[in-house]
Formats: sequence, C-alpha cells, structure tokens
Amino acid sequence: MDIPHVVVLILNYNSWSATVAYIHQLKQQQGIQLSFLVVDNCSTDESYKTLSQHFADDNQVEIIQSDYNGGYAYGNNFGFNYLKQKVEINTFVIISNNDISIKNPELIRQLVASYKQCDEIAFIAPRMHINEQPARNAAWKIPGFSYDVFTVVGFNRAQANETVYYDFPENEELLAVDCLTGSFFMGKLKTFEQLNYFDERTFLYEEERILGLKVKKAGLKNYLALQLNFFHEDSLVIRKEINRLSQLKHLLHSRLVFHQYHANTNIFLLSFLKLFYSLFLFAKKVQLKFCKSN
Repeated sequence: MDIPHVVVLILNYNSWSATVAYIHQLKQQQGIQLSFLVVDNCSTDESYKTLSQHFADDNQVEIIQSDYNGGYAYGNNFGFNYLKQKVEINTFVIISNNDISIKNPELIRQLVASYKQCDEIAFIAPRMHINEQPARNAAWKIPGFSYDVFTVVGFNRAQANETVYYDFPENEELLAVDCLTGSFFMGKLKTFEQLNYFDERTFLYEEERILGLKVKKAGLKNYLALQLNFFHEDSLVIRKEINRLSQLKHLLHSRLVFHQYHANTNIFLLSFLKLFYSLFLFAKKVQLKFCKSN
C-alpha cells in the first residue's frame, strides 16, 4: 500500500524556537510520508537565518522567506506558489500554526484516511482543543450580516456566537461544516489552487470564513473529524506581536473584504458597515487615549 505524501506548510514570524519544536514533534507521526515547508514571513528576530542553519542538513525541511510580511494569507500563498513548482498537484497540504501540539502519533495518517471517506470534500481538520477542552470554534457556520454588527458592539455577543456554532455529535466521526479553523487543516494542493488560495486583501482574521464561502460556492464541503484532536495555544504569536487595537483594525478590515468581494452584500449595507466600523474605531481610539491619560 502506498504511503501518502503530506506537506506541512508552516508560517513563521518571530517564533523560530516554536517552529523547531513543532517540526520535531510532527516527525514522530507514523504511517505517513511527511515533508515540511516553513515560510518565514520576514521576521525581525533572525528567524530565517536561525531556521536555515538548524535544518541545513535535513532533507525533510525547506525554509523560504516571503518578500515582505503580508500576513497570514500572503505568507501561505507565497508557500503555495513555491510548492506548485515542487510537488504533484494531488499532494496533501496541511496548513498549520506552530503553536499547537499533537498527542496522537497517527493523527495525520488517520486524517488522510478520514479525508478519503468524505464526499465532495475540500478540506478536513481534527477537532481543536484549547486548554485541554474541546473548542466551540473548532468549526462554525458562515455568519450573516447582523453578526458583524452585534459582535463588534458587544450587544448579545454570546447569543450571536451561538447562532454560528455547531452542536457537535459526540458519537459521529465526521461532520460537514462551513468553516474550519485556520490553525490546522488539510486539503489537496489542487483544491487550494481551484479556490484561488487565500484572499491577500486580508492581513489577519476571517481567512477561514472567506475560504468557507469559496468552498460552498464551488459545490464542495469542509469536514470536521470529530474523533481526531489537536491542541492549540490560542494565538500566542498574535498576542505578542500585535496590540489589541491593531488586531481590531485587521478584523474589521477583513470583514469588509468578505462582504465586498465574496458575500455580494448590497451597496447600502456595505456602506453602513464601513461607516459603522469607522465610527467604532474612532471611539475605541478616543477611549484608549483617555485611559492612557488617566
């Protein structure tokens, strides 16, 4: 029986030690042929040099560096453009953060087996855990327009989240879902190419939502493998490198990208959302300035 080849695409930014530890952890996976492509997203801590030196004699690992730090979508797309010249179009590719852990030594082999059981599949992911507990946001439904208003102002935020979260059936193996977490999921290179990869107009956030809508428009499905698990440290790099106001700016910008270029939101609602987000950001800046002065 042929052993499937899987490429793990890891985006690195100022976190070379986490990347090294994660790759060594993944090398313990059994029953699978793994190779690794690390895209250093123009780190400022000499990550590229350090990683290149560390894996200089390792034939499983390639280290490349993007032309500039364009965020999650650009960095991963930079990796895809490199992979297209190196591997077959039917190769499995895992998009993965470096701040996760995997305890099951056969997880990736089992994920490939689960993929092959699914009809009209685009992508598949194990069930994400945070703080050792199953995460509600391991997968979610594509949110509607009202969600993007209520979750910003905080009005009924918990209720709004409940409208997009799934009730995960504990006794089933696979669940078709709209969106998968971007921290760890797998598909074939040809599927990423078919869907035109990630939208580089986003820097951070909402990439999964945009990809989920692309999947749906293409008549494909995403799947969550409910009995397979990985453990996530909940965006440690983002919290370290980007302040909360900048995170909010990226979130709101990405939501506008979703509505303007993918969801075909009508011009009146889109104009309202742009004005609403501008006013909200202005108020947030004033609030933060006032807090600092006191």
